[in-house]
Amino acid sequence: MNTYAIRLERLRDTLRRKKLDGFCLVNVEGSDRSNLYYLTGFSGSFGVLIITKDRQIFLTDSRYITRAKETVLDYEVLELKGRVTTVAPRINRLKIKNIAINAPTTSTWLFHQLRDRLKKTRLVPVAGLVETLRVIKDDSEIQAIERAIQLTDKAFEFILGKVKPGVTERELSWEIEKYIRTHGGDGLAFESIVATGATTAMPHYEPQDREVQKGDFVLFDMGAKVDHYCADLTRTVVVGRASAEQKKIYKIVLEAQERAIRNLRAGLTSKQADAPARETIAQAGYKKNFGHGTGHGLGLDVHESPRLSPLGKDKLQAGNVVTVEPGIYLPGWGGVRIEDVAVVEEKGCRVLTQAPKKRLIEV
Repeated sequence: MNTYAIRLERLRDTLRRKKLDGFCLVNVEGSDRSNLYYLTGFSGSFGVLIITKDRQIFLTDSRYITRAKETVLDYEVLELKGRVTTVAPRINRLKIKNIAINAPTTSTWLFHQLRDRLKKTRLVPVAGLVETLRVIKDDSEIQAIERAIQLTDKAFEFILGKVKPGVTERELSWEIEKYIRTHGGDGLAFESIVATGATTAMPHYEPQDREVQKGDFVLFDMGAKVDHYCADLTRTVVVGRASAEQKKIYKIVLEAQERAIRNLRAGLTSKQADAPARETIAQAGYKKNFGHGTGHGLGLDVHESPRLSPLGKDKLQAGNVVTVEPGIYLPGWGGVRIEDVAVVEEKGCRVLTQAPKKRLIEV
């Protein structure tokens, strides 16, 4: 049984447990691309799945039908002619009592259009049926993430050679993208963050035309996508000699991250996984300067479950792939974030990232 067939059967097990007769996934202009790829290996922008206990149907339009017939091997592959709402008559013909639909990725308009066209089948909005399966990565997924991380590590090494006074944030961001695309990456896992000086205090900053200046922090948050899987790396460096304050803040963040990594293992709750980094930063006097969670899941999407957060309710399991990325952000001065990716194991974790971090890099 191949990977996609195994995933399909796991989904069917979930449907049985939840007393659901079927599942409908609608990917319109990439609205549910990751879940569609996970179940079928198809990465196009349009596709519809209809899954019951004994049938699995893949529908796409004329743009993708030839490609789908060649790549989607475990489904009945059919061409959908007309609007996406024409899937409703196909569901009616299945004569099932209810069918789930992935609510977070389905527009309200489409949900109502389908519901109104179904005769004796109830359309049930659900969340997380496929995403829950994706939480635990198999070996092939971890290997793809490792390849993405290896490329990202190399891109970071490359970009360090481009950092100098006068270069702009936008120029550095473009250099990262060029490197990833010309060295085997599918593209970016997300738009790179390149922040300099005081803008490093903004956790999610968009690169501007600001020029790097001597003495600046430069924060890189970057990731390649390889074989559809994402990497996520953050490093903070300084241009020229680091000040005592810069070294101090960096040391606190590094200690917080290393404590979180040493603590990370299966069985922890989100709050327990988040606590070591948060406590370290709070004890150093910067509690109010670390507002986001310590980390998040990573895979086909750059942000997945589980979350490492004091507000999260997830419980870590072996096979989770997560980021560990505490930070301290001081408005008007700057900030530091350090981020690695790790695979959760029963008695610890395995860090996949290899980019240097043991000291504040001066470039």
